[in-house]
Amino acid sequence: MVEEPGQTGVLGRPAENTGDFPALPLPYGQENDEDLALRVYEYVLAHHSVTVPEIAADIGTPGTAIAWIMRTLRELRLVRYCAEQETFTAVDPDSARVELVLPLEAAIYEKRRELALVHRQLGRFANAYKRHLRAQQRGELVVTLENPRELWLRLADSIRRGYGEILTMWPVNGCRNGLLDDTRSLTLEAVQRGVRVRALYPHTARSHPSFRANLQKNRDTGAEVRTSDEVSRFVVIVDREAAFLPAASGEGATSTVTAMYEPVIVDLLRGMYENIWQSACPFDGATTSESALDNVKGSILKMLASGLKDEVIARRVGTSSRTLRRYIAAIMEELDAESRFQAGVAAANAGLVSRTAGLG
Repeated sequence: MVEEPGQTGVLGRPAENTGDFPALPLPYGQENDEDLALRVYEYVLAHHSVTVPEIAADIGTPGTAIAWIMRTLRELRLVRYCAEQETFTAVDPDSARVELVLPLEAAIYEKRRELALVHRQLGRFANAYKRHLRAQQRGELVVTLENPRELWLRLADSIRRGYGEILTMWPVNGCRNGLLDDTRSLTLEAVQRGVRVRALYPHTARSHPSFRANLQKNRDTGAEVRTSDEVSRFVVIVDREAAFLPAASGEGATSTVTAMYEPVIVDLLRGMYENIWQSACPFDGATTSESALDNVKGSILKMLASGLKDEVIARRVGTSSRTLRRYIAAIMEELDAESRFQAGVAAANAGLVSRTAGLG
């Protein structure tokens, strides 16, 4: 009786003798193993159930070579062996593929899952190490940036390394032209890789022609958007690692930016941002022009009550001094006041100074 062929793993080259068929080299000039294996498979397919001697005799190939080929075909699940009758039958290659490939794909999936887990576990440690190296190389925890190119490089580096949350705050006036668009493109990339992005704007941005479009663009890209009357300057905070804000302490636009990498300062700024965010009003894109205008007036009332000068209020609202005066005149008329002082008293009595209703 012919011994059941063993498993070798190499086409036509068994590693050891197998019973009736000693391990001998193929004759010189014999067809290459793959071509011979195909011929043998086609023969078994055509004859349904055959033995090794029958195959060897019919195709004129030594039995030892046929035995090696049958071992290989069995490894590929292309034939099945019946030990009782010492015969082989052909198997559909699609069935063989399922039997061989599925376990491999499952193993690959599991390894990829393990790899992703390792990346996640090591990722934050790697980021901390890189930040430490950058801080050592930089030797500065607070950097003043006057060159727009250097600002872009540092901002892009921080946002692209962000892994948890990015916080932004944008006044209607007070930031360099193009900085908002540059940052929005970077935060879009961050959102796409799973980073949470929050954006704060002043209430007046809801009725401002260009800034309302910015609110909508931020929302459309996946950022969370709110408005508040506490927004007076731009801020970008990346995780607990970096913060960017105007270098000048006064109102108005500035081209100089301060980058901060001191964790204590960044945490302090995050806390201030969070306080504003909690009392801010979500933007869902459905605010009517009337409600937006009402809240512009509400913001102006609050700033008037705080004693801010007209030019400062105009910059925060994002309008001209002439338009601001028209707003103030309309507010005084609505409150039936003859002076700003009377308007302030009437607004306080009516609870309008702190009102933020009407925002959607």
